Amino acid sequence: MIVAFSTSSPIASVALITSSGEVVAAAQREARMNASGACLALLEALIFGRQFEVEGYLADLGPGSFTGVRVGVTLAKTMAFAHGVQCGGAPAFDLISTKDLVVVPNKKGEFFWRPVGEAPAIHTELPGESFVGYGTGVEEPRYPLAANFAPLLASGIQWLQPEALLPRYLVEPSISTPNKPFREGHG
Repeated sequence: MIVAFSTSSPIASVALITSSGEVVAAAQREARMNASGACLALLEALIFGRQFEVEGYLADLGPGSFTGVRVGVTLAKTMAFAHGVQCGGAPAFDLISTKDLVVVPNKKGEFFWRPVGEAPAIHTELPGESFVGYGTGVEEPRYPLAANFAPLLASGIQWLQPEALLPRYLVEPSISTPNKPFREGHG
């Protein structure tokens, strides 16, 4: 069984998927500020009463919430390391759709657009044509979901040792530095 996490959007999701790509169980819930707690609770509910051997862990690699992406990748890496199995990931775009123009929000009113078969790019407006995705102004949001790893297994997930799995940032994180540096002995 493969355990998959998606935490790049406001919706946290977990899925149990066979290595042949069949979704055995999946769950999701809104978790804007608690993706790790949501994923662990969802996973606990999904595995209750089931016995299986874990073959690997998968994580949503982003783009999306900086902290959310890190949470999902860290969960997959930590659990893979603890169970002695490999892990892998896929971009949030693919966990929304591989067959449509996908739009996900960036910051400050920007969007990443990923046309089918092309690299993503930043835009300040939503596309005029048909698209799927989420963010401000998207009428029918479609979020990345862990269950959408299932069809990706057939097309080839790259399996890695846990320490090699990393988020895929499309822009530098906007992390500020403190105005006053921390000093020893001053609190």
